[in-house]
Amino acid sequence: MKQIFTTAILILFSLPLMAQNQSQSFVQNDALNFNRSTQTLLSGATSYGGFGSLIYGVSHINGQSVFMDGRRFGLIINIRPEHSINLVYANYRSGSDFDPASWNIGNVTQPQMEMSYSGFELEYVNRTRNLVHFGGQLLIGSGSIQFDNRNILVEKTKDNWLAIQPGINVNLNVTTWMRISAGGFYRFAQNVNLEGTSDQDLSGFSALFGIRFGHF
Repeated sequence: MKQIFTTAILILFSLPLMAQNQSQSFVQNDALNFNRSTQTLLSGATSYGGFGSLIYGVSHINGQSVFMDGRRFGLIINIRPEHSINLVYANYRSGSDFDPASWNIGNVTQPQMEMSYSGFELEYVNRTRNLVHFGGQLLIGSGSIQFDNRNILVEKTKDNWLAIQPGINVNLNVTTWMRISAGGFYRFAQNVNLEGTSDQDLSGFSALFGIRFGHF
C-alpha cells in the first residue's frame, strides 16, 4: 500500500514537468514550420548588379518634335528570378534647339531655346531573365530651360523647374552584359517661369531608345 501511495505521488509531481516539455516542443515545431513556410521579399535569392545606359529619342517640346539624348546609371537589385528593382540617376537633354512656343517681346529677335533635366528614377523590371521583358519607371527631379543666346536683352534668360516623368519600356537581352530598351514616357513640367514657354509647353510625350551595358 505504501509503495502504491509513493508511486501516485511521483506521478502527480511529474505531470506538470511533462506538460511543460510538451508545450515547449510544440512552440519549437510551430516556429520551425513558420520559418519554412514564410516567404519574404528580401531573401537569400537576392543579388546585385549595375549598368550604364545611353539614351536617344524624340520628345514633344513647345509644340515641336525635338531630338533628345541622355545618360542613366543604375544599381540593380534582383529579387528572386522574376523581379528587379533599379535605383537610377538619369539625365536627359534636348539634342537640338527649339523655338519658343510664343514670343511677345517685339524689339528682341526670337531666340532659340534648350532644355535639360535630371533626377533619380525608380524602375521595376519583370522577368528580367527572359529574352524579352517589360518594365516601368518614374523619375523625380529638376530641369532647366534657357535661351541659346544668353546675351539677349530680356529680364530673364534661364529658369529651373520641377520634373516628373513616368514611363513604360520593353527590354531585349542581346548578351549577358548588354540590353536594348525602347519605351514611351510623359514629362510633367511644373513651376516654369520664362518668356516663350510654360508648364504646358514643356510637358509632353517622349519616345526613347536605350542601350544598357553592365552586370545584370
